[in-house]
This record gives sequence, structure tokens and C-alpha cells, in this order.
Amino acid sequence: MSLIEKSRLLEEKVEKAIALINRLRLDKQELTERLGMVTNHNEELQELLNRTSADTAVIEEAISAALESLDSLDLDNLGDFGTLDSDELEAAESFTIDGSAADIETFENTDL
Repeated sequence: MSLIEKSRLLEEKVEKAIALINRLRLDKQELTERLGMVTNHNEELQELLNRTSADTAVIEEAISAALESLDSLDLDNLGDFGTLDSDELEAAESFTIDGSAADIETFENTDL
């Protein structure tokens, strides 16, 4: 191989090395920008997590206060208040003013 051929081969390798270095620089720049975006996004997510945690704490406090208020009403002693057994439900369903099984007339159908 002659000196001229060796020079051309060296020149080609140098050009390839320069192209590779330029590509690597662009890749590094792109990765640096992406890292900055990811870092910013992570900071935003951390702020959101902190706000959510604070909101959760406030909600937990409100629920605890509501439960304490309900406990202070002593609702455990009400028993079956407000519930009807099956006989009471049947009597209520068959109730009419005149004792018949017909539906109750409303004032809408009556001349006043």
C-alpha cells in the first residue's frame, strides 16, 4: 500500500470519526434535554403527591371528626327505630281511608 493510499484511508477514517463525534454530541444534547424534561416532570409529580397527601390528611381529619360527632349522638341505643316488620308493611300497603282495597283518591280528582 502506497503512502497516498494510506493517506486517503486515514482521511476517510478521520472523516468517519468526525461524523461519529458529531452524532454523539447531538445524542448527548438530546439526552440532556430529555433528562431536563423528565426532571421537571418528576418535580411536578412530587408537588402533586404532596398536595394529594395534604388533601388526604384533611379528608381523614374531617371523617374522624364526623365519626366522633356521630358517636356522641349515641345512636347505638335506637334499636329497630324506623323499621317495619312484614305484618306492618302488609297493613300499610293495604291501608285505605274507607277500608276497601281501592287506591286512595287524591284531591286532584275531587271538586273542592
